[in-house]
Amino acid sequence: MKITDIKTFFVDPGVTVDLGDTKNWLFIRIETDEGIRGWGECYTLLDRERSIAAYVDHVGHYLVGRNPLNIKHFTTVMYEDYADKQGAMDYFCAISGIEQALWDIVGKWLNTPVYNLLGGSCRDKIKVYANGWWGDARTPEEFAHKATEVVGSGFKALKFYPFDGLKQTYISKQKEQLAIEKVRAVREAIGPD
Repeated sequence: MKITDIKTFFVDPGVTVDLGDTKNWLFIRIETDEGIRGWGECYTLLDRERSIAAYVDHVGHYLVGRNPLNIKHFTTVMYEDYADKQGAMDYFCAISGIEQALWDIVGKWLNTPVYNLLGGSCRDKIKVYANGWWGDARTPEEFAHKATEVVGSGFKALKFYPFDGLKQTYISKQKEQLAIEKVRAVREAIGPD
């Protein structure tokens, strides 16, 4: 089996995460000459998905024509030879997504879930939480309203960032107090559990 193509796909989840910015999802599809397609997802940061996709495209040239079952060879070359054991986060996000797609191919080829290839399942259920649900909420009341909607849709846990802007070295007392008020409003709206 040989890899014939690698493509990237951007998906806009329709959620704003930082002062009106959107964070796109980046998926990778690797195709083989046997018709097996593997999918992976790259972790992305705001405004970094195009850089990560460029790494995927660049590294993809190395993979085309190679056997997708040789995952260890790929990761060794990418981490030790290509990146010389160092590199940017964008590069490692790309490699991670590609490796996921390769594992997906192996699982499909063997007709087994990838978790079986990695030692078997650890549990029968996985607790999930909602993240990025607050959209354009800015006030404590808006956060509380959105949190109530999310819990009403079935989520039992939420994760959120109560500050405006995701990257801040310094937080003023006013912003700190507003963040406390947002957390308090959410807790009062949906309860402690």
